[in-house]
Amino acid sequence: MSIQQLIITEVSQQPEPLLREVWHYMNFLKAKAKEEAAPPAAVRPGFGSVPAITLADDFDAPLEAFADYRP
Repeated sequence: MSIQQLIITEVSQQPEPLLREVWHYMNFLKAKAKEEAAPPAAVRPGFGSVPAITLADDFDAPLEAFADYRP
């Protein structure tokens, strides 16, 4: 007897509330299989990960445009 026939035989003998639980579990397994089959999402590079970009030596220096607001 195949596993499919065994499952059908066993399920056909169960009460309605248990059948509902089996149905929910089967939907869960299908969704889980679909997630596992999907390719993983691309990982976005983090801040500062572009090697060609460099900051100026005076990057942190105060800007003249804001001189009126400095103490």
